[in-house]
Amino acid sequence: MRRSGLLRLVSGVGVAVAVVIGVPMAASASPSGTPKARAAAATGVVFGGVTPQDLPVVVELNKKATRVVRASIAVHVTCTSGAEVNVPDSYEGVRISKKGKFATSFGPATNRNSDGTTTDFEGSASGAVNKARTKMSGKWQLKVTDHNAAGAVTDTCDSGSVSWKAKQ
Repeated sequence: MRRSGLLRLVSGVGVAVAVVIGVPMAASASPSGTPKARAAAATGVVFGGVTPQDLPVVVELNKKATRVVRASIAVHVTCTSGAEVNVPDSYEGVRISKKGKFATSFGPATNRNSDGTTTDFEGSASGAVNKARTKMSGKWQLKVTDHNAAGAVTDTCDSGSVSWKAKQ
């Protein structure tokens, strides 16, 4: 499974920019945009919806509904510094159980910034598809923690647990 996301946070003191691109979670997943990923998505089923935060969620399943090809969402994060921002997040290659459920998580994954500070990323996503394969629902969470060069926490941004629903 692969997880990717892009985060830009603006705080009252300055700008903290942190980027996580393609943090590998397992070797079997292919990066989005590769022919393998596009082919699987093209023959599968796509679900779409809007979160209670009024932000989009899209989930692509393979044809047999045994794997999440890609799940993408935007979540609203609130930071201890007072900053608030909408952030995209996604997961790829997540196995769906025979009961139609899936769950995955990552992190904390640490990004070492050029100024000596660090940023930790962690998150989770879970969900289920109904037997008719017409509806899905679940929960998603994303948390980002900034540390100064000495390792002290300088800001924490968290989406909290975001419920989502999607349909074909």
